[in-house]
Amino acid sequence: MVRLKKKDRLYYARIIPKTRIFEVCEVFARTVEDTWFVAIDKRDKHAYLFIYDDIGKILFYERKEALSKVLEAEKNCPKIEYETNYGEY
Repeated sequence: MVRLKKKDRLYYARIIPKTRIFEVCEVFARTVEDTWFVAIDKRDKHAYLFIYDDIGKILFYERKEALSKVLEAEKNCPKIEYETNYGEY
């Protein structure tokens, strides 16, 4: 198991297909415990709670790995129809 230390840099592949969010966030470990840790986004200071099993799945040490995960998810995401047709009354 990989042990993190405070201030370790990771890249979070943030993928939320229903809202069409596909981005890579640069995060730093803020709180590190035995089975979980909190990472804070460098840009907007948003805090995310993760478990150690997330490393290698949605969290990566290399930005290139996170970017390829995001691009693959975006490419394979089904197109969602956002427009709703309403009848006039």
